[in-house]
Amino acid sequence: MFELRVPLRTAVYETEVPFCSNIVPQKNMSTLTETSLVHCRAMDSVAVVSTKQLDTVLCTMNFANSLLEMEINEARIALQRDAEELLNIDSVVDSLQAEIEAIHMRMAVQQEKRRAVETRILENKARISPARFLPTEILQQIFKSCLPNDRYVVPHIMSAPLLLCQICRRWRNIALATPELWSSIDVHDWGVWTAEFYTAMVARWLAAARNRPLAVSVMCLQKWDWFRQYDPTQSGLFRLLASHSAQFRDLHIQASRGYIDAFIASGAYAVKHILISVMPTSFPVNSGHPLTLGTSSITHVALCGKEALIKLIPRATFPQITHLTLDRPGAEVDFMKILLDFPALVELKVKLFFHNENLEIVHPPPDAMTLKHQALEILSIYLSEDALQFGDVTPLARIFDLLSLPSLRELAFVALGPGWEATVDEWLPDSVKVLFSGSSCSAKRLLYRNFKRPLDMIDCREQLRTLAIDLRVDNVGFGCHWYDIVSQQF
Repeated sequence: MFELRVPLRTAVYETEVPFCSNIVPQKNMSTLTETSLVHCRAMDSVAVVSTKQLDTVLCTMNFANSLLEMEINEARIALQRDAEELLNIDSVVDSLQAEIEAIHMRMAVQQEKRRAVETRILENKARISPARFLPTEILQQIFKSCLPNDRYVVPHIMSAPLLLCQICRRWRNIALATPELWSSIDVHDWGVWTAEFYTAMVARWLAAARNRPLAVSVMCLQKWDWFRQYDPTQSGLFRLLASHSAQFRDLHIQASRGYIDAFIASGAYAVKHILISVMPTSFPVNSGHPLTLGTSSITHVALCGKEALIKLIPRATFPQITHLTLDRPGAEVDFMKILLDFPALVELKVKLFFHNENLEIVHPPPDAMTLKHQALEILSIYLSEDALQFGDVTPLARIFDLLSLPSLRELAFVALGPGWEATVDEWLPDSVKVLFSGSSCSAKRLLYRNFKRPLDMIDCREQLRTLAIDLRVDNVGFGCHWYDIVSQQF
């Protein structure tokens, strides 16, 4: 085999030394020669490469280069082809987008025509609707049935009667010509800060009521001392309500004592039902004088708040008051005095609280005589959570033992505390029997609401049934506000 040897030593010696002799000084030539000889000896160890192996390596490199060139060419062709295809796709998309926009424009035209047709259909349906041909009297009855169930109607454009005025001209005219729709209203007075448009709305409302008796709720919830320093008649709403005071038959007023005094004194009120809720204030209240109410009609009275004293009601009206509700935390309830002062009382509702380890009731003296009240038919006692949990029922039992109620037909205990589950056995079963024993009614009812049923419920019911007493234990919920209590009465 022919071998190719590369004369590395000679090549290095012949090329490097002469080249270096032109650059390196003569005194260093011997050192450079010795270094070159060392390099030549190291290069002698290089392996001998055959011609066939070298050809193989060269062929392999040439083949790899040819494959790489082919791949590059293919990629260039593919890029050019894809670029042309992308241009075609973009052209198609643009044409489709133009078609879509044209279709949308045509659809918009058709949708506009559709809305116009639908409007005509609705108009024609309205022209042949049976409601259009209903007599005015029937529509008025329907409108009255649409009123909210609230005792005092809160003005709102999404509820009757204001909603009825937005349907059509005929309905608006009929609604405005029906005073019963406008005879009840709930208003809020913010004093001189009351908006003019709100006062104007209330004015139109009261004008639509014409001469109908009015049921009005007036709330001034701000805990102001404003009315101590300024004249509350500066409020336009205040003056507006006072101008209609002669029509008030049902009045609920919730405000400070100063506002209530000014409100009642500003008009000629001849109310039949009055609900007074006195808000606490930061200055002493002049509670020594009653309100200047008309005394000829008032029959229903409800007082809420510690400062809502019975003295607020003119004493001359006591003999004609038939319904009384008291919700006065912090004030003791004197059952005996109430029944003495109100001889015509038919229904009495009292909310009891717990204070100083006792129920807030006046204890009868040891030598108290039996009190007979001929008119009282319904006695309801509402119990706060503290009264249920800690109250001593002994004073109340003694009061029941001293009462003679010939007309009593219903006695109710209502638990208002969800955190304590009261039991029927703890609330005067024996004294209740004594109280009902003096009643001449043929059908009597004993109610325990939100109380736990006794284990011997059937036996208890049968025992009371022998005394013509119907025992009922049910749940009415614990979200009972004093206003709800009063509304049930009125």
